[in-house]
Amino acid sequence: MTATPTSSPRGETARTRIRELLSYRESGVFLALVIFFVVMYTVSPIFRSPFNLTTILRQISVTSIMAMGQTLVIVSGSFDLSQASIAGLAAMVTARLWKIYGLSPPFAIAGGLGVGILCGFLNGMLAARFRLHPIVMTLATGAVFLGVNFYITRGESIVGLPVGLVFLGQGRIFGIPALVILMFIVAILMHIMLTRTLFGLRVRMIGGNLKASQDMGMNVERIRVGIFTLSGFLSALGGIVLLGRVGNAVPQIGQGLLFPVVTAAIVGGTLLTGGVGSMAGTLIGAAIMGITRNALVVLQMSIYLQDIVQGALVVVALLVDQFRRGELTWRIILGLDR
Repeated sequence: MTATPTSSPRGETARTRIRELLSYRESGVFLALVIFFVVMYTVSPIFRSPFNLTTILRQISVTSIMAMGQTLVIVSGSFDLSQASIAGLAAMVTARLWKIYGLSPPFAIAGGLGVGILCGFLNGMLAARFRLHPIVMTLATGAVFLGVNFYITRGESIVGLPVGLVFLGQGRIFGIPALVILMFIVAILMHIMLTRTLFGLRVRMIGGNLKASQDMGMNVERIRVGIFTLSGFLSALGGIVLLGRVGNAVPQIGQGLLFPVVTAAIVGGTLLTGGVGSMAGTLIGAAIMGITRNALVVLQMSIYLQDIVQGALVVVALLVDQFRRGELTWRIILGLDR
C-alpha cells in the first residue's frame, strides 16, 4: 500500500509562524510599507540614492519621536493637539538659553526638555484634575504655548547654533545619523514601557475601559498626568532634534508637525477609541507617511498633492480599522443592514 503523504513538521511550523506574523495588527501596514518601498526603489534612481534614503530617515525620526508620545496619549483614550507648539517652544527656549544666557549646549538642551515636561504636566493637570476635554483643552494650550513662544522671542530668529546644539540633528555615530539612533532608542524604551511595565498596562486599561479602571481603585488622575508629561517631554525632544536638523532657531519651527505626527499613530494602527496601539506600528506609520511625501517630491508631483494624499491615507487607515473591528461591513456600506 502507498503511504498517505503528510506535511512535514518543519513545514507546519513554518506555516504556523507565518500565520502568527500575519495575525499582528502591524502586519498589514508593514506589508504595505515594504511593497511601496520596493516599488519606489525599483522605479526611481533618485529615490534609492543613499542621500535621499538618509534624508527620509532623518525626516521620519523627528515625526516618530513625537508620534510615540501621541500614541501613548491616544492609547489612554485622550488626545494631544499641543505637541507641535510644545516642540517649537522647547526648541526656541533651548536656542535662547545658549544665545542669550550663555548656557552650554547640554544645559540649554536640559532647559528645553524641562519646558516640554512643564507643558505636558500642565496639560495632564487640566485633563485629569480639572477634567477638561483633552481635544479642546490641548488645542487651547497649544495656542497658549505658541503665543508664549512668539512673546519671548519677539519673532526673532537665532542663527549660527553651536555643534553641541545641532549634533542630534546633523551628527553621526559610527556613520549612522544620531537622530536615527535616538529614534530607535526612544522606540525601544517606549515599547518596553507600554508592554512590560505596570504603568503601560494601566495606560491600556484606562483607554480600554475607564469605568472598570476606576472601579478597580486605579489612580486615573496620576496616570493621565504622567501620560501627558511624557508626551510633553517627547514633543520637546522632537523639537530640539528638529532644531538640530534645521540648524537655525525660528519661532515657527515645528508648526507643520502635528498632522504627520497624528497621522503616523493612526496609520500605524492606534485606535482612536483607546486601549490599542503599539510603538512598532507608529514607526511603520511614520515611515509610510515619510516615504509617501518623499515619493511625491521625487516623482515631481504637485506640492499640493501631498496634503491630499496624506489625508486620503488617514481616511483609508480609519476605514480599514473599522472593517477589522467589525463595525463596518460591505452590507452596511451598501445599505443592506437597515
